[in-house]
Amino acid sequence: MEEHGIIIENRGATVLVKTRQGTSCESCKSKKECKPIEQDDMLIEVENTIGAEVGQNVVFTVGAGSILKAGVLFYLVPVLCFILGVVLGQAVLAGFFPGVNPDLVSGLFGLFLLIISFIGLKLYNRSLQKDNTFRARLLRVL
Repeated sequence: MEEHGIIIENRGATVLVKTRQGTSCESCKSKKECKPIEQDDMLIEVENTIGAEVGQNVVFTVGAGSILKAGVLFYLVPVLCFILGVVLGQAVLAGFFPGVNPDLVSGLFGLFLLIISFIGLKLYNRSLQKDNTFRARLLRVL
């Protein structure tokens, strides 16, 4: 997806771009991740691959495949971990706690795996910030 915006801050290898929410934003699953500053405006951090400067109008791209991968990773993995925890808690761990309600054991184990998945994703997010795979990139100056 190509979008237009104006650079408002230079952060070295990246720039902060002020852009309008377009029609593609309405169908985007990650629209909550953008930082709205006014009703129709938002800020997005973009990799500055072309050496653009503050005040310039630019065109940047956000890969639809990257958005899909990020959505699956950050939304589906925690849900699957929770379900796995509940199922394993009911099938395996309930036998280790004979006097305790098996539903309570499975729910707590599901919650435990959910929390572990969030911690794992937080650590993975730190490595992704260095990777630039999911980051938007500047294409050209207008």
